[in-house]
Amino acid sequence: MPSRQVFSCFTALLIGCVAASGGMTPALAEVGERPSISLVRLAADRIDLVFRDVAANTRALGDQYRTIAADKAHISEADRTYWTRRAIAQGKTVGFRTWPEGKPAPDFEATFPSYYSYRGFPIADETLGHLRNFEHALPLFRAAYSSFAFSWVYLTTADDMMLIYPYVPLDQAVNNALPTKQVFYTAADFQRHAVGWTAPYLDLVGAGLMITASYPVYDDDRLLGVVSHDITLRQFSRKVLTHLTQRNAAVAVIVDSRGLAIDASDPALEAEIERVNSAKRAAALFYRSSAGLAKVGDPDKAVSRFDWINAITERVLDKAASVNEPDVLDIDMDERNVLAARIASTGWFVILIERKM
Repeated sequence: MPSRQVFSCFTALLIGCVAASGGMTPALAEVGERPSISLVRLAADRIDLVFRDVAANTRALGDQYRTIAADKAHISEADRTYWTRRAIAQGKTVGFRTWPEGKPAPDFEATFPSYYSYRGFPIADETLGHLRNFEHALPLFRAAYSSFAFSWVYLTTADDMMLIYPYVPLDQAVNNALPTKQVFYTAADFQRHAVGWTAPYLDLVGAGLMITASYPVYDDDRLLGVVSHDITLRQFSRKVLTHLTQRNAAVAVIVDSRGLAIDASDPALEAEIERVNSAKRAAALFYRSSAGLAKVGDPDKAVSRFDWINAITERVLDKAASVNEPDVLDIDMDERNVLAARIASTGWFVILIERKM
């Protein structure tokens, strides 16, 4: 099921849970279990479902590209002429026009692909072969984007060419490092030939915090490249948090396994995430104590000014480290009840904080 459909089902399910008598239907709650525990578990499971759906889609794209790349059709002089006429260079970065001749370059995120080579001129036969493969793979990448629509879907070849959808202008495609040195490439699980995930990072064109699934594509033992799919986290995390906090004036947050603040339902917490990350131009705000942040090992990170959420997250991380495969952590802290469930794909936590009645 496409992720937008999965998430619509999840949203309806959460609303039904909150509205049901006693807060939970028998099918979703264990006998005698508090409704909030079932809601937190459900939230973590459904976020995990979105991640697994994106991972499966990314893997399927890679497997299809392997089949396309196996076609070793002859490169003709007509192919060379066609793509040479469409080449636009900036330094060693060469873009290839994919929009109609005589028309201006598309806007950012327009419904055209970007084809880039970071190998400069002259255009080698290998480059022309990749361009042919890109053209054949493009319908698959369009369909993947239409199904999820979280952000970009793209392919990086092992010799530094890229297919990106939707369109990214040449000025923004010029990188200081080659694509194969970028985190979206190196995050792939090359050892197990499996999908890997980046740590959360800040999208510098305004989409907020993101995470990328990356899958290495092999032809036997030869690496062809890496297929990547971005997820804009706020597009679905905000809906989860909103529905979790409809009861008892609760606060809900999502943190990664180190305590990095992903999202928060509380307006003051949300504003702090935006302010700190924007100032540092990175995913930089942590819900940790000063001692806890020191364990992260990055001096450019920041601790939240809200001591209460720092203390809660420290307790969650400490307790999670002391138990094997926790279900829902249930922590009693002064005037608050804290529930936390792990998101299996990433090791992140959904944390619900309720004031004691």
